[in-house]
Amino acid sequence: MTVDIRVIRAGQMYLYYLRETVVGDGRRPARTPLRAAQEQAGVPAGRWMGRGLAELGLALG
Repeated sequence: MTVDIRVIRAGQMYLYYLRETVVGDGRRPARTPLRAAQEQAGVPAGRWMGRGLAELGLALG
C-alpha cells in the first residue's frame, strides 16, 4: 500500500475528488470520459440515497 499526504486548501477539495477519488485513486487519462475511466478502474456506479432526493428532483437508486 502506498500513502500520499498533501495539504488540501479550502476550495480545492473538488479537484482532489475529481482527480483521485472518482477514478479509483488514480489519474484519469487525458480525453477519457469520466464514466469510461471509472469502468476501466473498476469503480462501481454510485447510488443516490437520502431524504433530500425529492428536494433535488432525484429518485432513489
